Amino acid sequence: MRLPDRIWVPGLVGLVLALVFVGALLVRADGDPSILVHAGAPCTTVGPAPSRASCDAAIGTRLRPAQPGSGARGSLTVQPADQAFDGQFFYRIGVSPWSAHDRVGGVQNDLPALRNARWGYGALAWAVSAGDPDLVPWALIAINVAAAFSVGAIGGGLARSARRHPGWGALFVLWPGFAYSLSLDTSELMASALLLGGLLALRHQRWAVTALLLTAAVITRDTTTVVPFAVAVSGLWAAERGDRAKQVAAGAVPLAAFAGWQLLQRSRFGSLPLTSSGDNNLSAPLSGLVDQLTKIVPPGGGDEAFRLLSASGLIILLAAGGWALVRQRPRPLPAPGGTGADAITVRRWPDAEQLAWLGALGVILLLNAYLWSGATAFMRASTEAGLLSILLLVRSAPSRLLLLAGTGLGGLWLLTAIAQLTKVA
Repeated sequence: MRLPDRIWVPGLVGLVLALVFVGALLVRADGDPSILVHAGAPCTTVGPAPSRASCDAAIGTRLRPAQPGSGARGSLTVQPADQAFDGQFFYRIGVSPWSAHDRVGGVQNDLPALRNARWGYGALAWAVSAGDPDLVPWALIAINVAAAFSVGAIGGGLARSARRHPGWGALFVLWPGFAYSLSLDTSELMASALLLGGLLALRHQRWAVTALLLTAAVITRDTTTVVPFAVAVSGLWAAERGDRAKQVAAGAVPLAAFAGWQLLQRSRFGSLPLTSSGDNNLSAPLSGLVDQLTKIVPPGGGDEAFRLLSASGLIILLAAGGWALVRQRPRPLPAPGGTGADAITVRRWPDAEQLAWLGALGVILLLNAYLWSGATAFMRASTEAGLLSILLLVRSAPSRLLLLAGTGLGGLWLLTAIAQLTKVA
């Protein structure tokens, strides 16, 4: 039986996968959606509390005092400190997307400028919940489930535009990092849907749509900026001269929006978000990975074995993406009127997708030892590189290799999901 040649097929795969996983998570959480927010001490408190240096790494920034009633609402479960994670900061934005108060809904930001720069996911949750704080946990879940469908459907469109069956778009949904997004209420799924949508619009030369989607992506997740940068730079050598200015603009608009957004947060909180992130996440090339490999090879337990498996899977996928990039290089062509012996090579610079992959790879090489010390951190940080590697494979890899990639990605996604299920209290 042949699958329908429709982009909703991989979209349906993403939707079913997300619904089943989220359903299992909610069963484990006794139906409490706020468990997936992972709000916990010291950044989230049940009652009103003063600023705490252990949470706020940017003491002295321009924060307003905590207001009466700024403790956690009854609809938000506050968990022990070892369960706290980034979802609580997206929840805070969902409760009050433009607040500069010390605590909102019981949540204090650790890096105020940085957390508010990653605004899109929480702001959309505020809109979806119609401004009702009690519905924000449900809104965060709903957005990620809808984004899982969108990633699959857009992936199907990308596969079709590469003359593949749209069903291969399911490979994008199988990125293992998305299991963390669904279980931790983080923004990778939404940002990925916007990023892939921008690339699909670029392929169809819908310049305004490209600029709009990539602008939304960069104010949702800062590492997506590698894509509009690649779009703008590669536009300088676009095949059609008449399209060059349009493509450059489609990439430049999101970059200008990102720069303005960063400066706005600096004016609000007294520090630049981008430097806050870089100071905490980056190091010399490969030093973080090498440092961690020396500690987990051979693995000393189940956690280290899983981390090594995840890192190995990531490295293999990146290597496959690099192979696909090389495979797409220009090939010798016969000279006009000549023979094979007179072959010439037509010089071709990388296109936007290839250049974006190189930029995303550069980010991975700079991750520090702290991020490599946990699969949750480095698989989330590698989202752009992972998706762009899959995209390059879909463009040129043999079907058998794509099937092998899907098996590997699916297996690691399943293991990640099981691991996350066991952690839900």
